[in-house]
Amino acid sequence: MASKQTVAAVREPLTRAATAATPLMRCSDPAVVTATERLLNVLADVEDTARLETALDAFGQTVNAATAPRLSW
Repeated sequence: MASKQTVAAVREPLTRAATAATPLMRCSDPAVVTATERLLNVLADVEDTARLETALDAFGQTVNAATAPRLSW
């Protein structure tokens, strides 16, 4: 019973995360695509919070690096 409740509680946020990730999966930067794939894979196991935090951190750093303005000389 508890596992059904857990699945029901996380289904909507996981669906929204997958929907939000769709454009990132088509990004021209392969690092962003890889970080997005890893994050989506980790989201499947919501109980492993340490792994989730690591994936979120890596994802954030990768996206920030990819979207940072390029310095011009």
